[in-house]
Amino acid sequence: MKVLITGGFGMVGRCIKDFQSKAHQFFKGETLDFYYLSSRECDLRDRDAVLKFFALHNFEGLIHLAANVGGLYKNMNQGIEMFSDNVKINENVLEGAHLSGIQRAVFVLSSCIYPAQPSRFPMDESMIHESAPHPSNEGYAYAKRMLELQCRQYAKKHGREYICAIPVNLYGPYDNFKVGVSHMIPGLMERFHRGRKLYQTEKYVAYGTGKPLRQFLYARDFAEILCRLLLTEECKAGMKSGNIICCNDEYTVQEVVEKLGEAMGIPREDILFDASRSDGCMKKTVSNAKFRALFPDFEFTDFSTGLKETYEWFQKAEAEGTARI
Repeated sequence: MKVLITGGFGMVGRCIKDFQSKAHQFFKGETLDFYYLSSRECDLRDRDAVLKFFALHNFEGLIHLAANVGGLYKNMNQGIEMFSDNVKINENVLEGAHLSGIQRAVFVLSSCIYPAQPSRFPMDESMIHESAPHPSNEGYAYAKRMLELQCRQYAKKHGREYICAIPVNLYGPYDNFKVGVSHMIPGLMERFHRGRKLYQTEKYVAYGTGKPLRQFLYARDFAEILCRLLLTEECKAGMKSGNIICCNDEYTVQEVVEKLGEAMGIPREDILFDASRSDGCMKKTVSNAKFRALFPDFEFTDFSTGLKETYEWFQKAEAEGTARI
């Protein structure tokens, strides 16, 4: 089975590559071959290039990770690009997958696409389109919501098994640590590390009040889950349309920053919060009941352990000049 991984050189794509040798345990066929696609090889916004690429290869499976993605401030400043790029990417990849005969595929969304003011917490898979997303990331959110809708239409009209995986906030090795576009954990990690290394910083500043609630998922756990969703037979009946992936642990941003500080050896009293900066959405709690019903024994990586492993990886990659900074 030849499987295409779009966004193959991003954080989750590289974690899948690390896990690839173990993915065979979920596949009953004789061979399993993963093809990792970079944006330089094929611009997924270009329909003609995408359809030609799919026609050239005989892919039998797909994990679609590629997206124009970033943290709070990138979403706030680049809403037009986030919407337009992601609509084009998703439309082209779906069409290419369908026309080339791919029956089974996994498409990655995000829990940030959920309503900013839902009717209840925790939110579940049925609530994606209930009401408007938070205005801070509406461009990205609406593009990803349309992907969920498109997957349902391909399933309805053509019988395709196009599964949507909805992770909570991802973090881990190979993340993008670049200032201005990174998500919260890699952004804080890079700033705190740079402050200590270059400026011998005595106080470390986190943005916002620290009050918002967040859920997190280690990218290495998500890589394994994606392989299971694509390759295991039990997912055919259990996982359709949207599927939330999380461990249900939830922390305030202040708790997250303090846990990160602990992983980096920074005392709590040295961390300050700049309340003049935006908090973003205050709460977006989701439920993993559907996932747990199918995978009751899956063991998620402990949050503190994941942060420690991520920082160890970052230090090594930063020293080697291979970290995305």
